[in-house]
Amino acid sequence: MAHAEVDAGGDPVQTMFDLVVPAQREVGRRWAVGDWTVAQEHAATAVSEAVVAALAARAEWPPPTRGHVVVACAEREWHSLPARMVTHALRAAGWRATYLGASTPPGQLARYLDETGADAVAISCSVVKALPAARRMIEAVRESGRPVLAGGPAFGADARRALALGATAWAADAQSAVAELERITPGTGPCEPLRHAGADEHLEIMLRFADFRRGALDRWRQGAAVPVSGELAEDLAEHALHALAASLLADDRTVLLDADRWLVDLFTARGHDPLLAPRLWRAVRETVGELLPQARADLAVVARG
Repeated sequence: MAHAEVDAGGDPVQTMFDLVVPAQREVGRRWAVGDWTVAQEHAATAVSEAVVAALAARAEWPPPTRGHVVVACAEREWHSLPARMVTHALRAAGWRATYLGASTPPGQLARYLDETGADAVAISCSVVKALPAARRMIEAVRESGRPVLAGGPAFGADARRALALGATAWAADAQSAVAELERITPGTGPCEPLRHAGADEHLEIMLRFADFRRGALDRWRQGAAVPVSGELAEDLAEHALHALAASLLADDRTVLLDADRWLVDLFTARGHDPLLAPRLWRAVRETVGELLPQARADLAVVARG
């Protein structure tokens, strides 16, 4: 299909977005409703990766005239396909764009920037559990004196979360990334320290994550019959804790609201009671509430009772 589109006169990079983006959304939907396993999801994503590579090979890239931008995923972020596609969009717009792939350690990124003299960095983050690592990456880039553009679902639907974590700018999609990099200002200086109460509580969650996850899962199961499989239940409890940690770090309760909507949609799509979501949040609040007052207050927006 991809080759046929280009043979008919389509632009390879635009075809990449027209075909792969809706395909990947469908892949996610099939997992969410329980039609596909993680293995099937990965197999389908491998097809999308092959399509992107084939279309990139057919593109005619203009000479790079707009500087050098490095595109990387935050550490612990393994959804690398969006970053790869953004890299191709930047190349098509005249940037020298270097793609570093999934889960890039901040220290190694900083070293690479010094070695190459790159002008800016674009960071991709799809899952909220990688937001703390995205903050460390943003700190490393800003410390080097370079601007950093943030994007991906984990940063939410507007610039607020990305800017709170120290990014110079935020982009909603590849087209926005191209436009923002044209406007971005170099030499923004180091990040300001995070001084709000939630920043310290975020660290406490990370230090005691395994204990908190076990406690929340036990309370969730005791408080209601949980009809999801053991492995999925563990993953969802972990997701809820990561969302709480990210909301505390960014001082942004919309992280919790986004996670809550995702949980409700997931339970509904799989034929389960959507009230499982607030019951999970209450279990998390009961687990961390006595130790972390800011977390307890934030969880009020999703625990519902």
